[in-house]
Amino acid sequence: MAASLSPAASQMATYLTGLTQPDTLIIRQAEVALKPILKNPESVPAMIEVIKAGNMQSEATRHVAAIVLRKRISGHLGRFDAQTKAALKNELLSILRTEGSRPVRNGVVALVATVCKSEAEAGGDEAQAAAGWPELFQFVAGAAGDAHPEARELAFLLLGEMTDTVGVHLKPQFGTLSGLFGAGLSDADVKVQSASVKALGLLMSYLADEEEIDTFAPLIVPLLSVAESCRMRNDEEVVSTFLDVLYDLSFSPSQVVAKHMSSIVRFALICMADTNLEMAVRDSAALVVATMAESKPKLLGRDTALLAAVVETIFNLIENSDGSAAGALFESNPAWKEDMVDQEGYDPDHADDDNGGITETGMAQGTLDMLACEIPKKYIFEPVVGRCMARLGSADPNQRKAGIACLGVIAEGCAEPLRENLAKVMPHVFQTAGDADARVRECACFALGQISEHCQPEVLGYSSQILPIVFALLDDDNVAVQATSCYVIEMFCERLQPDGVRPLLDPLVNKLASMLKGTTKRSVQEMTVAALAATAVAAEEEFAPYVEGVSTLMSTLMILKEEKTISLRGRALECMGHIAIAVGKEHFRPYFAPTMQCACEGLTFDSTDLHEFAYAAFANLAKVMGEEFAPVLAELVPHLVTVISQDEGQFEKAEEEQGGQFNALDDSDEEDDEGGNLIMHIRTALLETKKGAITALGEMAAHTGPAFVPFMGETMTVLMKAADNWHPLIKTEVADAMSSLIVPCVAQDHGGEIVWDKGDISGPSPLSTNTAQAVVIILKALVNMMKDDNKEVVGKACESVQSVIELCGPHALASVANDCLETTYAILAKEAPCQQPDGYDEDFGDEDDDDHDSFMTSVCDLVGAFGRVMGPHFVQYLPKFLPAICSYAKPSRPPSDRSMAIGCLGELAQELGGGIADHWSTVFYPAAIAGLADSDASVKRNAAFCVGVCCEGLGSAIAPQYGSILQALSPLFSVDITEGDTAAACIDNASAAVARMIVASPSHVPLNLVLPVLLKALPLKNDMSENETVYNCLFGLLEQNQPDLMANRHQLRLIFAEAASDDSNVDDEIKGKLRQALQSLS
Repeated sequence: MAASLSPAASQMATYLTGLTQPDTLIIRQAEVALKPILKNPESVPAMIEVIKAGNMQSEATRHVAAIVLRKRISGHLGRFDAQTKAALKNELLSILRTEGSRPVRNGVVALVATVCKSEAEAGGDEAQAAAGWPELFQFVAGAAGDAHPEARELAFLLLGEMTDTVGVHLKPQFGTLSGLFGAGLSDADVKVQSASVKALGLLMSYLADEEEIDTFAPLIVPLLSVAESCRMRNDEEVVSTFLDVLYDLSFSPSQVVAKHMSSIVRFALICMADTNLEMAVRDSAALVVATMAESKPKLLGRDTALLAAVVETIFNLIENSDGSAAGALFESNPAWKEDMVDQEGYDPDHADDDNGGITETGMAQGTLDMLACEIPKKYIFEPVVGRCMARLGSADPNQRKAGIACLGVIAEGCAEPLRENLAKVMPHVFQTAGDADARVRECACFALGQISEHCQPEVLGYSSQILPIVFALLDDDNVAVQATSCYVIEMFCERLQPDGVRPLLDPLVNKLASMLKGTTKRSVQEMTVAALAATAVAAEEEFAPYVEGVSTLMSTLMILKEEKTISLRGRALECMGHIAIAVGKEHFRPYFAPTMQCACEGLTFDSTDLHEFAYAAFANLAKVMGEEFAPVLAELVPHLVTVISQDEGQFEKAEEEQGGQFNALDDSDEEDDEGGNLIMHIRTALLETKKGAITALGEMAAHTGPAFVPFMGETMTVLMKAADNWHPLIKTEVADAMSSLIVPCVAQDHGGEIVWDKGDISGPSPLSTNTAQAVVIILKALVNMMKDDNKEVVGKACESVQSVIELCGPHALASVANDCLETTYAILAKEAPCQQPDGYDEDFGDEDDDDHDSFMTSVCDLVGAFGRVMGPHFVQYLPKFLPAICSYAKPSRPPSDRSMAIGCLGELAQELGGGIADHWSTVFYPAAIAGLADSDASVKRNAAFCVGVCCEGLGSAIAPQYGSILQALSPLFSVDITEGDTAAACIDNASAAVARMIVASPSHVPLNLVLPVLLKALPLKNDMSENETVYNCLFGLLEQNQPDLMANRHQLRLIFAEAASDDSNVDDEIKGKLRQALQSLS
């Protein structure tokens, strides 16, 4: 007969049994009774006794005893003497040897791991940590080699639970452990294999960033083999666990791990395509692929076969899925699912909540988007576009759907090469827009919208084809096609000029208005309102006749109050703000008050989305109404300051860990601790709201004049604090807004303009005391933000520094000059914090694989501003800055880099004039000549500008190179202007360069040969800023009755007449001179 429990253990068992009851009141009573008992070290042997009482206590009670003891053991161990500790440890190992209940044994495994961790941490010396409980590690080693599979499984369950302890304290034993894990992976028993995969995976995840990962990296191959076996027998738990490990390993800087990239990615691809796996598991596999692209973009890009397999898998997933390949545009909109339910071909399980909204199509498109954004374009563009083109020619609509959808997906990440290939791509896009299959048409609209958004300005050249196609698609029977067509209009028209939208303006506005009044589909209504707003922005003042009618439509939407219509109300408010921008103050004044009323009412709703729309409206209305906006500052500024001051993080109670539901029994002496386990949660919606509030505050400062001065103090204080925010979204917006804070001071103290002389800091400062103080504070903050580790923040800070110094002049820059120049150089030299590699970045591959960093354009623009503001004082910095700038002009760099670098050299040459003389033959001349021969039109036009201003600034000193310069410029006059605006700009800039050469040293230009070519290129077609240069040159020759010009009198008269016509884009002052010149030519 078995011995009965001791009184203490019997009482303990009673309370622990209470914890197993399905009654909250009983559980709570048991917890209250247990808490004081558990503070006594004697509770430990009592719970051990309960755990061992398999013949007297239920499995549930004994399991709970192990859980509770694990929670309390650390607090009691330190009070035990060595003998008691040893006895406890031996008892625990004895239980593990004999326990037959799996739940109880697992509970004891976790308990043993906790004891081991406490002992190891108490030992201090890592090398001697195992000596704290040598019997445990002997037990593990013995169990791993035991003949019984349950014992071998137990060994790996223990190692898995002890991951933290092993990873920190047992590094000297890693070699032995590696052999142990290797044996487990090759074990004949499935459960042993699975346990070894989990335990090894946990340890590898823990060590992913450590050099010790190399010890275990060779086990990746057998791990993959076991995981594949698990996948084939549909053991999703192990597969999911292993995919989490692969995700962690994707970020590992280890070169040994990187060698296994191909095997890792191929396994992930198999999982992505396995329809027997749950979508959540497949999505984890996709995340591995995407993360590998993020962390090892060059390595993945260079593996041609692997990259092809990845891209092919993605295409297959999209074409074999019934889901909408354009739905990603709208899936965040609750109205979308509601509107799509009755649509033919719509899969009601498309966004199945059981899958967390994950679909095959969404998973595939998200992965492709990451590939396009991260992998160098020289590797990713052709494999994707080639497959797009091949599928677009297929008879299978699913393949056509995949082809056009994937073209849209890569538009953001591959914008640069796509812009260069629009002539090849757009005919296919236009063809699919008329496809017989609605899903293909929908995806064509998606692709058009993406290209319209990301391939500016080149795509604007297709306005005469895009707008009629989209206009026709607005009548499509399919709701998805209608909504996506509106999206195209929104994206395309945002950058379109009035002449581009003019031919379709009236029917387009009427059609959109009719759709808005006629549809009950909220998603279509929202997209229609957005399209109307974009159409207004494109039409500018030509939208004025439609303001009354559209405003009437918006007024009915701006009073909606139902929760599900809040987004539509916000869109209507946004539309009014865009209309204000389009038509200006005079036309919008009658609608200003009601729009402001709606925006302010929106702030009373408990909706961060509506608040965002309100702040955007405030920003636009302040920009348009200017000082007429000032009366509301006293109400709005304090509100915005309060919003920006809010903490977007908040502590919330953590979810209870599995099997650890008895949190009231944790090792704590606080009886009244109500806080529990807290975690910081970020309210992302508030981040967007704060961003909108900062934008609004900046626009108010920039446009309300002296009226904003009283609010400068609180505004500057809150923005300075926000500049240290943890999130780059907030910091970027702060950097953008800061330069606006100078404007009110300039308006009040300087009449709106500060007159300063280039490079002159010797005389008295033109800045008032208030302006000077504001400038110092703001510029110091901005230069500090230029040292941020986020590129967008740095780029925006550079833009704001440029704005401030160009507004306030050299005295403003002087206060931060050294720091600002050094920081700018560090960015150019790729030595800034934002350019330092992450821990997982590749250590191999040359920088010529790198893509263009858009923020660098802002940095180079700032360098040009240094020349503009510092003048000759910047010449001393050229030896340092020029090599860094020219590194971006190498032929191996992307076209955008080359264009940026040559453009920067041109700005410096224009601003410094003769100051570049020492660098003409070694830097400016070779760079400009190489640029003129470049394959990219943007590089050519910048090179033409550069060589022209060099000739202008250096005069006859460089006349010996005129022959080679003219020869290099000559091909630009043969560029086909039908290829787009940039091609036309090539000819314009080449014309201006020749004009500058003629003015600088006419005797060195063969005018009899050059003038006919120049006149044939006139009037200018694109770059109107060069009109003054070109026509002043011709006026000068005309005054001299230059014979070669007079020989072309008839052609000159035609050019002047066209340029002086009322509908030309030449400014009025030059038109007046042209008309005078025409009189002399008659």
